[in-house]
Amino acid sequence: MACLSVPYAILPSLQQKDDDDIPTIHRSIFSLLDNKRYEHKNMFKNLRGAWCVGSSYGWIVLLDKYAKPIILNPFSETYFVNNLRKSFVVKAVLNHSPFLDDKNYILAIIYGCYCKLAFCCNSSVWVELSDAKNSYCDIVFKNNYLYALAQDGSIEVWDVCQQNPRKIMHVKPTMEIDEQEDKEFPRDLFSTQFYMVLSEREILLVKRYIGNFVNEDGEVVCEGDLLSDEDTQPLICPYRTKHFSVYVLVNSTKWEKVTSLQDRVLFVGANESTSMWVQALPGSEANTIYFSDDRWEEMNMDYSYGGHDWGVFSLQDGSIKLHLPYTNVIKPPPIWLLPTT
Repeated sequence: MACLSVPYAILPSLQQKDDDDIPTIHRSIFSLLDNKRYEHKNMFKNLRGAWCVGSSYGWIVLLDKYAKPIILNPFSETYFVNNLRKSFVVKAVLNHSPFLDDKNYILAIIYGCYCKLAFCCNSSVWVELSDAKNSYCDIVFKNNYLYALAQDGSIEVWDVCQQNPRKIMHVKPTMEIDEQEDKEFPRDLFSTQFYMVLSEREILLVKRYIGNFVNEDGEVVCEGDLLSDEDTQPLICPYRTKHFSVYVLVNSTKWEKVTSLQDRVLFVGANESTSMWVQALPGSEANTIYFSDDRWEEMNMDYSYGGHDWGVFSLQDGSIKLHLPYTNVIKPPPIWLLPTT
């Protein structure tokens, strides 16, 4: 099985027509190493209409046109197929990298409008974590335990390897209110998204600030400022990421803000939230957060935007560089595919 040596992003093929609502089996590969885009023929093995819903351990998680999940290594000739009930998948992660003849992996998902948890292993039967009462925004596996970040900032740890899954830990850290950020990113103009990153011995919480509507200069404005009597459609991309904050879990009791990631690089979005050392990632920048568009609900509501919110944020100076700054829509959205270890 081939392994990646640098991060890649999976994009629609350059040959795909703008008015094609059904994704083709071809894709483009965007490489951080040389900042270029390459065509990849038949990446999805003749699965026309397959849709990316996540990535983990260098594998892509897809749903085919019948909503069946597919675990695919784009640089391998083998993939695994299981049955899936028809549910909307927000995030999908694996507990380890599957081998060519290994079906003992666990696939966990956040699904549905209430962002619940479920997993499957060995068989095609999905198991809902019925005792998981929260609405969740991120999941990550570590040592075969499933870590789940809830919308309220609490963390649950689940043992899903047993016959009867059970919650073995639940902590609800406090977080001090940052008055400066609240003033700079008011709730009437910005939305927030949370991610959880397991970095070395630390647990990080990443807070993403997204301007709900931006004008042609990239400034965050009210929705009405993008409309006119003659044109009731937004002028350009309606939302865009503007800032990130990072917190570290201290003594399982509080989230403490950090000002630098040092030599680390974070990847967040539809992929499994991941921290890596910059020395192992040619073409990347230290103390940065690479992000992709995972605003699933909004990108499925309108044909004119979605997938476009894709770039890199610097914690050093707060700047953002978009990979495709003038693109209104990327369908399906880019998804980071990270090196396996």
